[in-house]
Amino acid sequence: MYSDPYKDIYPAIELALRDLVSEDDTYHKTHLRRIARTLQVFLDQKPKGKVLEVGTGGIVPLALKSLAPELEVVVTDFNKSTTKTHTYSPTINGISGDFEAFNLDLEYDNVPVEDNTFDWILCCEVIEHMEIDPMFMMSELNRVAKYKAGLLITTPNIVSSQALTKMMYGLEPHFYMQYHPTREYNRHNYEYSIHSLMQVIKAAGFDGSIWTEDNFEDGMTDVPNRLRSAGFNIQHIGDNIMTVAHKVSEVVDRHPKAIYDISGVWKK
Repeated sequence: MYSDPYKDIYPAIELALRDLVSEDDTYHKTHLRRIARTLQVFLDQKPKGKVLEVGTGGIVPLALKSLAPELEVVVTDFNKSTTKTHTYSPTINGISGDFEAFNLDLEYDNVPVEDNTFDWILCCEVIEHMEIDPMFMMSELNRVAKYKAGLLITTPNIVSSQALTKMMYGLEPHFYMQYHPTREYNRHNYEYSIHSLMQVIKAAGFDGSIWTEDNFEDGMTDVPNRLRSAGFNIQHIGDNIMTVAHKVSEVVDRHPKAIYDISGVWKK
């Protein structure tokens, strides 16, 4: 866990998250720094208009309800017990809200809105969970985004300082690839570097800035420094990739070779 999740975070964001995240809320405490930085980066863009958060967990729209009440926030979730369009009503630590929501499998279902609907799209810790076709989701995000609309993506970095350290000690570098005894699907299926993620973003018709930060745990310096001393160009090793991009075109490449096998090797 990151040692000081509120370091250099705006006081309003800290206050909102302190209200939402209780001491016994293990999941959100583990992700607290990442959530705080996501909100800060997003608010730094001075967003306006209609916002879509895909794969919501509830805490981002609830925080935005107090931090940016002028935004119209719409979310997607995946709940087979609800209708395609419904009202999503999360409650976290006694704080609740109602949001327009779409019940979607992001790799199969179209977002039930017109083209060019949203001014901003948030895709936070979602793309790594896609099992078979992340560009289906990215293509849909392009379709529903207005021209020049903003896109904020966050995802774990497969070449973080922690991952490099694990590999140097003979361990798998993955962030969260473990299976569950309960047979649930909530695990990472593909973990990105900034190089693969930027190729996906550009293939989807977006362009912008990409960088890494340590938002899950404090960074590790020993192994990266030793690798640099050995002549390796070690960069971009924060454990969280953050991207702020804007729609600049229609989808450029439906199956970018950075993440798809387009060789036909696996065809029967």
